[in-house]
Amino acid sequence: MKLEYKIDEQDFLDFQLFTASQSGRIRRKMLNGWIFLTLGFGLVAVYFFLKYNILFTIHFGLSSIVCGLFYPKCFRCRYKKHYKNHIRENYANRFDESEYIEINNETIFCKDKSGEGSINISQIEKVDETVKHFFVKIKTGMSLIIPKLKIQNPDDVRVKFELLGFPVNKITTGKWE
Repeated sequence: MKLEYKIDEQDFLDFQLFTASQSGRIRRKMLNGWIFLTLGFGLVAVYFFLKYNILFTIHFGLSSIVCGLFYPKCFRCRYKKHYKNHIRENYANRFDESEYIEINNETIFCKDKSGEGSINISQIEKVDETVKHFFVKIKTGMSLIIPKLKIQNPDDVRVKFELLGFPVNKITTGKWE
């Protein structure tokens, strides 16, 4: 199976956000910050309530509620901005360049403007499918990004990986998008 497509900035961003959404460390970081700030503001509000300072009680009570409601959204927006800047800084030379991938029974041959190489099929760790992409994770930590909208038959790619013995993990929820 031969694929030729171009990767743009949004493809890199989608990959970074997908990886972040799958990271337990980042999830714990968000949860800890959310709990710490919400409870912290709440405890300060209780302290001022006990001191009969209604103005500060209302201020910190509302801060606790606002933080409890909007912290996850703000956290995701902050990470999204961070990844956008990281991608623009480090991958700008790879935007809109042709990528060529050939998937055989034993190797995946990859070619782009920087060079070419092959990956043994045995080195594939997993294949994830989102609404817009296939992310092929290699055991060395690298990943291949295959945008579904830029290839002819995305279903054929899924079938090919399943025939090679790699179940494709369908992930339809995008918390970070």
